[in-house]
Amino acid sequence: MAPAADPNAILLRLEDTINSLRTGLMIVGVIAVAALGVAIYALMKDDDAGAGSGNAASDSRVSQLDDRIDRLSRQVQDARADARGAGDAAELGDRVEALEKTVKELADRPAPGDATQAVQELSDRIDDVTADVEQLKSAQAP
Repeated sequence: MAPAADPNAILLRLEDTINSLRTGLMIVGVIAVAALGVAIYALMKDDDAGAGSGNAASDSRVSQLDDRIDRLSRQVQDARADARGAGDAAELGDRVEALEKTVKELADRPAPGDATQAVQELSDRIDDVTADVEQLKSAQAP
């Protein structure tokens, strides 16, 4: 016959196994709580860093962009109002012709650095004035 097992020994072994299992579970629980704490810290740190590092839009940047959009919107509205206020094509054509005339007049003027042409024009004007004076003298001397 097989020797009988002592029930006290079996219970002691079972109690040791349960204690070992309980200790292992306690260690796993502590590690899980520590990991949860590290994860929460990382999320909080990422939120703080994101607000100041430019990953998220700051209030001042949003305000600047909003102001810029408002300015551009006003400019577009002004341009549309000018286009409507210009009236018919004849008026617009007159404005274009006046602008072309002004451009031609400005192109005909001597450049500020072109002294030779300016001196020539002044000399021609002096000759014209001299001729006018001579005519006046001859007309007065009967």
